[in-house]
Amino acid sequence: MTLVSFVTLLLKQWKVMLACVTCVMLLTLAALWLKPVKYGFATMYAVASYETLEGEREGLETPEEVIAKLENVFIEQQRRQLLEDESVEGIPFDIDVTNPRNTLLLRIMSESQAVHQPMIERFHEGIVTSIQQDQEQLVERLTAGLNAQQEAYSQALEAAQASNSDNARELEASFFEKMLQLERRIESINPGDATQLAVQSLEPVGIGSSFILAFGVLVALLLAPLAAVFSVFVKQVAAAYRRAQ
Repeated sequence: MTLVSFVTLLLKQWKVMLACVTCVMLLTLAALWLKPVKYGFATMYAVASYETLEGEREGLETPEEVIAKLENVFIEQQRRQLLEDESVEGIPFDIDVTNPRNTLLLRIMSESQAVHQPMIERFHEGIVTSIQQDQEQLVERLTAGLNAQQEAYSQALEAAQASNSDNARELEASFFEKMLQLERRIESINPGDATQLAVQSLEPVGIGSSFILAFGVLVALLLAPLAAVFSVFVKQVAAAYRRAQ
């Protein structure tokens, strides 16, 4: 069979190919209609930090340590609490926590339909509250330690001022500088806060409708000739069977 005769044979099965294309496109349109439109909901949280002597921000905990606590403790606690309060069988979204590179920020992401935004917002708010309560203890310990150091330097400064030794003035300057550094560090402490809470993305996330439609068209164009060939094969087998009888 030549290529021309093969193509001619396929064209005679145009009804089969048209039916195949129609079925595939109907399935594609049904998939587009039934596919839920999901959006991303993002919460940004700055972990508790302070300013070092070099002027750089340093976290009381590394973001990786906070993420570990979230994944192993806080998220599961909040999940159980939400299931009890909302009386639902399951939570229609997942939680993904990441740390943008070279920052002290945590990005808490969830993907779901817009109708679930109140539940997502409550979930994220509960997670943020858990982080803040946990880091509040670290902030209190750090502040207490710095205040104790500042008080010690203050007493040392008073002793140096009352001293008549040769290096008293140098000690005074050194102690005063240490007190200023401690004061700046105390003032620079950020207890941690959420810069945004469950903010919805402007565009839907996931596989787009245009991609699904293009994929459906491609599948239809590939399956139509195969369906025509299969139809010809079935007809020839049926004819051969009849002749054999």
